[in-house]
Amino acid sequence: MPDALDTVKALAAELRRLSQAAELEEPARAKRQQERAEAMDAVAQELETARKRLRPVTGDFGDLSDLPEEVMAQLNLSKVDELELQIRDIIAAADGEEIGIDQIIIELYRRHKVVQERKFIMNKLYRMGTKGLIHSVDGKKGVYHLPRPAQAWTKSGAGAYDDLDEEIPF
Repeated sequence: MPDALDTVKALAAELRRLSQAAELEEPARAKRQQERAEAMDAVAQELETARKRLRPVTGDFGDLSDLPEEVMAQLNLSKVDELELQIRDIIAAADGEEIGIDQIIIELYRRHKVVQERKFIMNKLYRMGTKGLIHSVDGKKGVYHLPRPAQAWTKSGAGAYDDLDEEIPF
């Protein structure tokens, strides 16, 4: 079965092809197909971003989702705690914003139908914080976040390179 992301990308490409074929004879139809292709591209981009942000966390080894089965078979790893993955995904879904324990408990139920006592969740969050899987917000009890990943440095407008030396030795 093909991956959903590949299917969305293929559908967008097909809509673009159909749009080009209909451009001369049916411009309105071609425009609609082009708009749908652009919407499908946006969906694909959003899915790619979500997959990168919400990848499972696996202890000190970082994300192992890119490793082939042959490599995974050679590793001696203990099973990752499913509840930790669920909690981390909920905090990551906050996209860098602060999220409190009440919100986490609510989302655990809504997304995964998990019911745990508050004290158990608090202990789990504390342990996840000590492992570095999540970060607690300084000065706020029971509030956590995952910092947004650093954006790639790009030029954006006039003067964006002002901090670079004017004289380059080569």
